[in-house]
Amino acid sequence: MTSVRNLTKHVLPILVIAACILSCVALALAAVFLRPRSFATFSDAIGYVLDQRGIAYESVLIERTWPDTVNDITYGANLLIVTPNKGTVIGRLDCRGWKKDCFFTVRAFEIYREPLPELTEQRRLPWIAWIEQALGVRF
Repeated sequence: MTSVRNLTKHVLPILVIAACILSCVALALAAVFLRPRSFATFSDAIGYVLDQRGIAYESVLIERTWPDTVNDITYGANLLIVTPNKGTVIGRLDCRGWKKDCFFTVRAFEIYREPLPELTEQRRLPWIAWIEQALGVRF
């Protein structure tokens, strides 16, 4: 009976510590997987929308960016979307402010004034980049 008590005395703290460590790891992974996706470039944001709609593409290029008029605060750019099936498709990106309240149109895909998520200046944390590289996924 004494050996059972000694075993319980040593095993129980180890089990509690292991449970705490596993809980912390589970919370950290949940935070990584459940946080909303952030975008630093228009190309990434447009690519995300195209992925959501199931449209295959190879790259999204922003061409000829300019303020649309001298006395206006809007921002516009031409889009070149390289696709495996249709070749290069042309679209338009428009924002009501500099990188804010943006939408894009690609008539070839029947996308009209599709709103884009806001761009962030947030840098990726090194450990998230490492996890993405190790697992081959992008958060």
